[in-house]
Amino acid sequence: MSNDFTARHPRLAELFGIDLRTLALFRFALGLVLFIVLCRDFADLTAFYTDLGVMPRPWAIEFDSFNRISLYFLNGQPWFVFALLTVQAVFALMFMLGWRTRLATIVSFVMWASLINRNTLILIGGDLLMCCLLFWAMFLPLGARYSVDVATASNPPPAENRYLSWATLAMLLQVVSVYFFSAQLKTGVEWYPQFTAVYYALSLDRYATPLGQWLLNFPDLMQALSAFVWWLELLGPVLIFVPLFNRYLRLLLVLLFMAMHIGFKLCLELGHFPFVSLASWTVFVGGWIWDALDARQQRREPTPLRIYYDRDCGFCLKSVLLIQQFLLLKRAKIAPAQDTPRAKALLEANTSWVVIDSTEQAHMKWQAFTIMLKHSPLLGWLWPLVRAKVLAKPGDAVYDWVGRHRAGFSRLSAIVLPMREVRYDISQFWLRVAAALMVAVFCWNLKTVNLLPQGVNTVLAPPIQMLRIDQIWNQFAPFPLKEDGWLVVPAKLADGTELDLLHPDRGAPDYGKPWHYSQTHRNIRWHTYLGHLWEAGFASQRMYYGKYLCREWNADKFDDPSKRLMTFKMIYMLERTPPPGEQAQIEQVVLWRHECFPQETKGQVP
Repeated sequence: MSNDFTARHPRLAELFGIDLRTLALFRFALGLVLFIVLCRDFADLTAFYTDLGVMPRPWAIEFDSFNRISLYFLNGQPWFVFALLTVQAVFALMFMLGWRTRLATIVSFVMWASLINRNTLILIGGDLLMCCLLFWAMFLPLGARYSVDVATASNPPPAENRYLSWATLAMLLQVVSVYFFSAQLKTGVEWYPQFTAVYYALSLDRYATPLGQWLLNFPDLMQALSAFVWWLELLGPVLIFVPLFNRYLRLLLVLLFMAMHIGFKLCLELGHFPFVSLASWTVFVGGWIWDALDARQQRREPTPLRIYYDRDCGFCLKSVLLIQQFLLLKRAKIAPAQDTPRAKALLEANTSWVVIDSTEQAHMKWQAFTIMLKHSPLLGWLWPLVRAKVLAKPGDAVYDWVGRHRAGFSRLSAIVLPMREVRYDISQFWLRVAAALMVAVFCWNLKTVNLLPQGVNTVLAPPIQMLRIDQIWNQFAPFPLKEDGWLVVPAKLADGTELDLLHPDRGAPDYGKPWHYSQTHRNIRWHTYLGHLWEAGFASQRMYYGKYLCREWNADKFDDPSKRLMTFKMIYMLERTPPPGEQAQIEQVVLWRHECFPQETKGQVP
């Protein structure tokens, strides 16, 4: 779909296109979440992604390797995984900032798919959604606005903000598919007509936050929230494409879906899923909202800022262009100071860039930056903080230090950020590929709700699974789980001491329900992994978790053999959630017995 097609069919562009400024917002939001998640994964690098952790590569490959490809299968040593995660985090940062955007997007997708293929027992819905969003992002011009690419490009970006292609339609459909097909899978009477699903969800102690548990005191509210979630997921994805009053209806629906995810985050421990979902909904921000913000900014400041830099400093120009991009100062006028007598005199007298505001007041050094921040429609709220007098002297000192070393920065920027021609558009060939894959993924989703014969899976499974965009949105479907519980690992040391291996600081094992159990896990990865150990389908993983616990505990006990871990059991305290008003039942289930120093066997299932 060309720009001419977009111009001829503005209503189609408004319904199925995405504004380039919106794509920049989506890129930054998704990239920020991706970067933060990757930084957090460094903390459990050995446990989850190496052969010394809970899932060695042979088990991962044998258990779930059909049509799965992962760079993390190449080596199981911690140094290799650390190197891959570091590269992945760098490219996530590049993706967020729009630096070599196309390359950063492709690498981020490939490496994220590799990461989630490495250990499937720690995955949550947000991981799969992240992968799907990154996949469609490869077919979109994410760097055409507010990016490092635009700041350092020798050619101008596209003039038209509206952008319509098969990839924009695919991205929009991907976002709403999460909810529409989830609603189709919520077939239990707990969702409709009883509307007790939220009660059962918040009764799961491993998920419910303290706020979520408190809300159980309001049964009528539980029913209202259940109805709200189900009807919104069922009707919202359809209504969002209704052409009548679409601008305001779409804005309302975006706000409702975002409010729903904020509620999920406050009431349930779902890790980064709500944040990935919030990022996904930014693609529905209409261009008219950006135009309204621009018009408001122009009314407030009819005379744009004028920013003057030293013509002889390539680094200075790039710095100004980058600041213009990320502070959204698109109306600011940028010019060499040498071309304007007043700016030239100020530059030479103060060895500083020069910013002149609408009142003709000139600003230099740190103060110049604060004025640019003040005029930013995005970060202007920070101006009262950064203009504080206490920051003026250190701010000027930093500016002077950069100025003294600008020759070195210029050489570095010439290598890292060279002025180059940037291709913003996507070739027609790849857009046709996106169209074909969009149809394939839509058929895949139809198959998950049994609207197409299961034989479709034979054709679609190999390519869809290899690309890691196989999806089934069945969270809390067909109804929330009614079996909850917590893990207790009573252990015995060489000197006879008994303790709970998961909480050794507590002394003897305690089988009672932990207070606010959802808050006792290190993070969502451990939360998910320990929850899977209860499931019969992952029974073979218990031995590897046992070996991991032995290695971790005994790694530093060589000097004191009496404190070595000898034996332990994994006991799951199974709690079945009763209907509202009834008493819960709890029973002990021994999942595994393990010996760290076995004589004949390494462990046995009772």
